[in-house]
Amino acid sequence: MKQLQKFYPHFLALIGFITISIVYFYPVLQGKKIFQSDIVQYTGMAKEQNDFRAEYHTEPYWTNSAFGGMPTYQLGANYPHDYIGKLDDLLRFLPRPADYLFLYFLGFYGLLLVFRVDPLKAFFGALAFGFSTYLIVILGVGHNAKAHAIAYMPLVVAGFILVFRKKYLHGGILTMLAVALEINANHFQMTYYLLFLLMVLGIYLLYKLFQEKDLKSLPKIAGTFAVAVALAVGVNATSLMATKEYTDSSIRGKSELTFNADGSKNNTLYYGIQLWHWRKFRPNCSPTFWWFQCGKRGERQ
Repeated sequence: MKQLQKFYPHFLALIGFITISIVYFYPVLQGKKIFQSDIVQYTGMAKEQNDFRAEYHTEPYWTNSAFGGMPTYQLGANYPHDYIGKLDDLLRFLPRPADYLFLYFLGFYGLLLVFRVDPLKAFFGALAFGFSTYLIVILGVGHNAKAHAIAYMPLVVAGFILVFRKKYLHGGILTMLAVALEINANHFQMTYYLLFLLMVLGIYLLYKLFQEKDLKSLPKIAGTFAVAVALAVGVNATSLMATKEYTDSSIRGKSELTFNADGSKNNTLYYGIQLWHWRKFRPNCSPTFWWFQCGKRGERQ
């Protein structure tokens, strides 16, 4: 009985997260849907695929509705044996977009528990994270995949920390599931940023191990991460390999042009990545500062 009592605070927290998510997006209970511009465009691109699936009960993996024809690998294609996708569907049982808000709460709550924050404080900390301005704004415009990936980030960090605390079984399982769900969310820009956070955190935790002269734990930690990541990638292998199949032939692949018309070296791909990365990353780090700078620039113009 005492063991069950330990779960009461977490059960109440889950009920609270579900209730708050539904209340915040209460129009979904009336059958209404939030207008998301990106999702409207996606719906048009995916219509041919969805119609084909409904009529023939199989996947086309190709559509003529996007850019004159392209694979549907990034347009909601269904793959066989997508077990991690089924787990994700179980976690996102609420109507959209309440499901993403619930995931925000759940993921950060789990991270705070790993930080040994008591359940009540963790509950309110999760609410603060979930209701942070940027995470709500992206739902309004339909950046669902980005919201999806961000929601699983705290759980990846939580698993990462547990493994360094030598809780190899629990930390390894959490890392495996969280990384698998993160990859399944299919927004690798956010996953890329997460890797920077893990790199900095990893350097700090390794430093702590060196301070404690506990180098004998390193092989176990590395082995746990290797197995967890391998399994996480493995359960997403179908979608990853399908996407890789045509990436090299897309605009995301290597440019065939080596020189510009004036004879100068073509660095378009590199410049594009550099510019995109910095412009996307800086507002997320300090939105108020960059909003102020943009406002001042607008006044000058």
